[in-house]
Amino acid sequence: VMENELDIAKKIQESFLPKNVPSMPGIDIAASMFTARKVGGDLYDFLEFGPDTLGVMIGDVSGKGVPASLFMAMVSGSFKFFATKEAQPKDVLSGLNAKLIRESTSNLFVTMFYAIFDIASKRLIYSNSGHLPLIYLKRGGKVEFLDVAIGAPLGLIEGEYATGGMNFNEGDAFVFYTDGITEAMNRKTEMYDKERLASVIEINRGLSSNALVSSIEKDVRKFEPKEIQHDDMTILVIKIT
Repeated sequence: VMENELDIAKKIQESFLPKNVPSMPGIDIAASMFTARKVGGDLYDFLEFGPDTLGVMIGDVSGKGVPASLFMAMVSGSFKFFATKEAQPKDVLSGLNAKLIRESTSNLFVTMFYAIFDIASKRLIYSNSGHLPLIYLKRGGKVEFLDVAIGAPLGLIEGEYATGGMNFNEGDAFVFYTDGITEAMNRKTEMYDKERLASVIEINRGLSSNALVSSIEKDVRKFEPKEIQHDDMTILVIKIT
């Protein structure tokens, strides 16, 4: 019975994730999620605000299993409510944080990185609530980690959220990820870490978004075998074409 209920929970959880990645001119998108258990606490979303504006969100709920997956479903629905076309990323996180503090009784919290790509003006704005920095690979350049100065995880404390912004160009790539990747451990209990992730992205910079996601997955799997995977892993790749 338990197994059957987990299968149902997994289906419900998957219904909160995008069915497929958006196809927009000027941008090549890929996404992959593999959970450590039947159900997990990672979440992501793509929001198409018209033909050349794309919102991208990635998040990671504290905790594991069914409680995390229920909280993830609630956060996912609430995020859609706040993330309107006009809303700045920092205001979306701020609104969501206030709601979670007000309504949640589960003692769970969620880290989240939310970015809006304006393809027409080649401009990115973003905000972060305690999530890992966004990896940015400039065409022909080195990897940079994009972050903001302040922003606590959502659902913990009242607080401010900050905006970051930058211009991008054709050939640039952005990688969103959860700590299931960077905290993956090998048999010697060494961590995969974001520097190793950055170097895999640099080495495979010429690949399409899908192929880049696959090469990251392969490298993580080589490092942390499937049978010892301890956390959900999610990767989103955005390439500017």
